[in-house]
Amino acid sequence: MKSLYILSIVLILVSLACNNRKPSEELLNKKAAIPASFKFDKNLKVITSSFNRKNNTMSTLYGNELALKTAIAGNVSYPSGENFTLVTWKQQNDDRWFGARIPGDLLSVEVIKTTGTGRAAISYQKFEGRDLNATSDTLQQQERIKYILAQKPSVMP
Repeated sequence: MKSLYILSIVLILVSLACNNRKPSEELLNKKAAIPASFKFDKNLKVITSSFNRKNNTMSTLYGNELALKTAIAGNVSYPSGENFTLVTWKQQNDDRWFGARIPGDLLSVEVIKTTGTGRAAISYQKFEGRDLNATSDTLQQQERIKYILAQKPSVMP
């Protein structure tokens, strides 16, 4: 009877020690969230992701269905109606997983869209900062378009 009493106390203490759950709102990575005012198209699919150790950043390239098909096929001609969106974050340590790196502050969103008939025209827009303000800097525009369109899709099982 005494051992049953001790075992019950131990089980209660263990269950109390394991009940340190945070509310689900605290588990969300709000720093990495794209502001609702940006109206990110939630129908976009992940094409690939990458990280840059030198700049300590990580990026995910999203695309609509047409962009995903073009990327998988490896086409170099881009039909009208494609949408490539590259989201870049600063990396940060994951507090819940030792050694893991996760997205931190949102740095930029770059959007490439193809429009028109025949040979599609390519438009490029870049939004920077926490509020994703549009930038008017066009110095590296062609280089960024070339970089984004050259990304190879991730191989998925």
